[in-house]
Amino acid sequence: MSVMEGKEMPLGTMRRVLLCMGLALFLAVLVMPPGPGHARTFKKPEVRLPGGYPPGFHGFGYLDRISAGDIVIEDRLLVLSPAPVFNTPQERNTTAEAFQPGKLVGYLLDSEDRILSLWLIE
Repeated sequence: MSVMEGKEMPLGTMRRVLLCMGLALFLAVLVMPPGPGHARTFKKPEVRLPGGYPPGFHGFGYLDRISAGDIVIEDRLLVLSPAPVFNTPQERNTTAEAFQPGKLVGYLLDSEDRILSLWLIE
């Protein structure tokens, strides 16, 4: 015969246990970061964006390197989408040659966290 056999948990104790478990679950969901598909957009407040640029980016930083399939921004390797769009203040849908290392860029991501469009800021 086990120790708990024949004993029931008092209703008040059960309510407290369920309340604590619910509160712990709520707090866990509250502090959990969103998944990659829920990237937040943001603006860098000290940078004035050229006219016609999107109001926010999924990310931005100084360009380290760009190649045919990927890009490095602030030491972070990012993958380019199959047909990325490159934009400068003077020209939309330009070529990647307009983007040189050391330039400040913003980017928008697709649903698979690949760079969909790259925007030259300065």
